[in-house]
Amino acid sequence: PKDKAGLLADLKAHHQTPEVLEPLTRGNIAFQPTEQNKVCLANYNAPQLYFLQYSNLGKKFDVAVDPALKLYNEYNSGSMGAIVFQEMRESRSLAYMAFTEWINPSYLDDNYLFAAIIATQNDKMAQAIDAFDEIINNMPESEAAFKLAKEAVLTNLRTSRTIKDEVLWKYIANKDLGVTEDRNKAIFEKVQDMTFADLKAAQEQWIKDRKYTYCILGDLKDLDQDYLRKLGPVQIVSQKEMFGY
Repeated sequence: PKDKAGLLADLKAHHQTPEVLEPLTRGNIAFQPTEQNKVCLANYNAPQLYFLQYSNLGKKFDVAVDPALKLYNEYNSGSMGAIVFQEMRESRSLAYMAFTEWINPSYLDDNYLFAAIIATQNDKMAQAIDAFDEIINNMPESEAAFKLAKEAVLTNLRTSRTIKDEVLWKYIANKDLGVTEDRNKAIFEKVQDMTFADLKAAQEQWIKDRKYTYCILGDLKDLDQDYLRKLGPVQIVSQKEMFGY
């Protein structure tokens, strides 16, 4: 409700900047490496828990990986009919929500990440983690799901358009990775000829048998901490450590 003069007076009083601004240096979040398994717990008073396992093995960006990454993500978690959702929720009734993602770096000095996320009941934690471990390391084979995943990737690329300000943002994102051509072109061409054996080979090279940091938000009194200690050292993270109070 203030007029221009009142607003400028408030800005001058509370948003003080030097006469000459120093140049900014780029900095991006560096994810911690996962050289060994580790468990982080935080208390959350609820009958269900939220679970994340993530892995950073220090592997750098390679544009040639794009087709396999795109198809892997679609096959495993691209829809409600994908492998992870069907296995974790429909077949085993272990999760309200479940998905995995093989995550692209944003910069050349970033690493590929892999993450798996579920929300499940506290008393189903061990079953859910074991089931996830099985699915991730021994990827289920479904020719029908594979064909659907391929078609979903290709259909999405056929119908998507880079328009308006997205053109600049995509240009900047590719430049940050040292890429000079549209990555979707290679993905579209390569995915058409990929077989399940190609996808399996990528999974075995990039995903299988990783080390993880397991992060669990749940009611500590209901969680089987003896089981969690079998995964790796357990650290209980306090609210003060997370939020500062």
